Amino acid sequence: MQPQPDWRPHALDGALLWFHRKTGTNLRLDAPGTRHLRRRAPRLVLFGITNACNLACGFCSREREARSDWTVDSAFEVLSGLARAGTLEVAFGGGEPLAFRGFDALVERLATHTPLAIHFTTNGVLLSEERLARLQPHLGEVRVSLYEDNDWEASVARLARAGQTFGVNLLATPEQVSGLPERLRRLEALGCRDVALLRYVGRDAALRLGADDEARLTDIVAASPVRTRLSVCFGDMLLEVPRLFGGDCGAGRDFVTLTSDRKLKSCSFHGAGLPVGSAEDVLRAWEENQATLSTPSPLPGCARVSSPRADALEEGVRVWRGFSGNNSGDCVLVGRFDTPEEATAYLETLVPDWKPGGEYPERWKALLEAEGIRVAADEYAPQVMLAMGRAVLMHTDMTLGDDFRALRSRVWKRKGRLVHTGIHVHAQVLLATVFGVKDAAALPALARALDAAEFGPFVRHANQLHGLVDFWGGAGDEEALDTRAARLSAMAQEHGAVLAAELVEMPREANLKQALASRHPRATRTRLWALFDSAEAAARYARDLEGAVTVAGAHVLLEEGHFGPRLGYLAHRQGGRALMLTGQRVIVTGYFAKKNPGAADMVPRLRPYLSADDRLETVSWEKSLMIQVDTQAPGPVLKGFTELEVLLGMPIQVRLHPDNPLAEALHRLREEVESER
Repeated sequence: MQPQPDWRPHALDGALLWFHRKTGTNLRLDAPGTRHLRRRAPRLVLFGITNACNLACGFCSREREARSDWTVDSAFEVLSGLARAGTLEVAFGGGEPLAFRGFDALVERLATHTPLAIHFTTNGVLLSEERLARLQPHLGEVRVSLYEDNDWEASVARLARAGQTFGVNLLATPEQVSGLPERLRRLEALGCRDVALLRYVGRDAALRLGADDEARLTDIVAASPVRTRLSVCFGDMLLEVPRLFGGDCGAGRDFVTLTSDRKLKSCSFHGAGLPVGSAEDVLRAWEENQATLSTPSPLPGCARVSSPRADALEEGVRVWRGFSGNNSGDCVLVGRFDTPEEATAYLETLVPDWKPGGEYPERWKALLEAEGIRVAADEYAPQVMLAMGRAVLMHTDMTLGDDFRALRSRVWKRKGRLVHTGIHVHAQVLLATVFGVKDAAALPALARALDAAEFGPFVRHANQLHGLVDFWGGAGDEEALDTRAARLSAMAQEHGAVLAAELVEMPREANLKQALASRHPRATRTRLWALFDSAEAAARYARDLEGAVTVAGAHVLLEEGHFGPRLGYLAHRQGGRALMLTGQRVIVTGYFAKKNPGAADMVPRLRPYLSADDRLETVSWEKSLMIQVDTQAPGPVLKGFTELEVLLGMPIQVRLHPDNPLAEALHRLREEVESER
C-alpha cells in the first residue's frame, strides 16, 4: 500500500486549484501563469451508487425499485481511474448509499488505494455507532438529510459525539420555512455546525418557494445560529446571501453525476444520461458532450441559465475550506489601542489555551463572562491573532459568520477602538505595512532586505516605507499571516525601524501609490457607527448620548471631536456592533433585496437627503438594487434610507464603509510610526 498525498493539484480553466483531502482546504491561484490551464477531469463526482432506500419520501424523483448496475469492483475501477486523471472528491448518494451491498468495503478500498476525498449523504437510519466507527477513519464528510421520519436528531447527536466532520441537508419548501428557525436552533444545540439548504427541483408547484418564502428564507439565513449555506441550485436567487463564487453552478463541467444504471449526467436532475462503463468512457463523454452537459435541467426549479458564464476570476490567491463546495468568507478584526503595551496586554491573556480555529476555550469563556461579555455558541477562535504596534489583528479564512464577536466587544472593553470589522469578506485581504526610521540613510538597506524577502513592492515616502503584503490564510502555512508578520517584525528590529500594520480589504487591484498620493484627509469629527437588531434597541442606546447624534431605524451615528471607547463597549453590551470611522468621506450603501424597485423610482426619493457634494451610484440586478452614496455627511443619507424603508414598506439593508479603506489605514499607520519614532 502506497501512502496517498494529502495535497493534490487540479487544473481549472485558466486557474490552478490545490486541494487538501483531509481538511477540505482549497487554494485557488489565478495568475498569468495559470491562464493556459484547462480542465482534464471533473473536480467532483456525485455517485448515485444505488436507488434503493429504506425510506419513501414523496418529493424524491428517483425510482426506488431500479436495481444498481454497480459492484464494489466496478465502482472502484471507475473512481480510481478518475482519480488518476485528476478528480479530487467523490460524494456518494442515491437512494441510500449505506443500503448498497459492500459499501463499507468500497469506502475503505478507495481511501487506501486512491487519493480521493470520500463523502456520502445519508438519511442516517442505517448509520449505527458501530458502522460509523468502522467508516470514520476513511471519510471526509457525512451529510445527513433531514426528514420527518428518519430520527435525524439521533443521527446528528451520534455524529457530533464521534467527532466526525458532518453537516445537515434541509429541503427548503414553503411548508418547512416557517419552522426553520426553531429547527436551526435545535441543530445548534445538538452540535451541528453546518446546514445546507436545498432547493426543490421538480414538477410539484406546492414545493417551490414563492417570493415571500424567499424573503423569509433570506432573513432566516442571516439570523441562523448555525453556519447555513445555499445549494448551487439556488443560482442567482437570494442575492443578498453571500456566495463564495458567482456564476454558473458548474454542473457537467466542475462536477458530474454517475447514476445507479451507469449513466453520466451533469446533475441528478438532468435528463437522459450518457452510458458509461469505465473511467475512460466517463472522461470521453464529459469532454465531448459539453454542449449537452452545460444545459439547464428540464425540470422546473433549475436556476441555471442557458448560456453558462465563464468562471475566470481576477488575478489573486483564494483560500477556503469545504468539501464539495462552500459558501464562506474571511472574518477580520482590526482594533487599535493608545499604546503598543495595551495591544500586547489584550492578547497576552488570550494566548494560553488558544487553539486556532477551534471552539473558545473554557478559560476564555470564563474570562469574557467576568468582563460582562456574552459568548455566542457559534463563535470560534481566530486562526491568527497578532499584536503589531498599537493594533490587534485577528483573521480566519473562509468561515460563515462572525466567529469572534465577543472578542470585538472586548477590544472596546479594554479601551481600544474597532477600526475594521470584516464578516463574510470576499475581497482580497492584505497586510498594509509601514516602516519608519530616524535616519533616512537606513532606508535603502531596509528596502533591499524587503525586496530580497519577496514581500512585494514597498514605496518610499519621507523616512518611511509603505507596502501591501500578501499572505495565505491557513495557519501553519509557511506563507501564513502570522509567519509573515513575524518576519516583518524581525526585519524592523534588525534595521532599527518602527513597524505598524493593519489588515485591509482590497476589493479591486491595490493601488498603493495612488492611496499614498491621496494623503487621505482626516475627518474633522470622528464617527462612531452602531448597528442594532431593532430600532427600539438603537433608541435606548442613543437616549443618553450627547453631541451630534443621528438615530435612523436600527442605526446610531455619533459624530464628535473625541469620544471614549466606553461608548463602543456599551453598544456591544446592549446587543449592537460598533465601528469607528476616521475618514472625511463615508460610503452609505442601501440594498433593496426583496425585489428590484428600479433606480429611476428610488433615486429621486433619496435626493432630498443628499448634498451637492454627494456622489451617487446605482447597481441593478434582476431582483435587487444597490444604491451607494459617497458623502461627507452620512447622517442625513442614513436617515433617508431608513425613512424610505418605512415609506415603501420594503426592507433595506444599510451599511456604512470608509470610502477609501486603504488610504485611511495608511494614514493611521503613518501617524503611529511617526509618533513611535
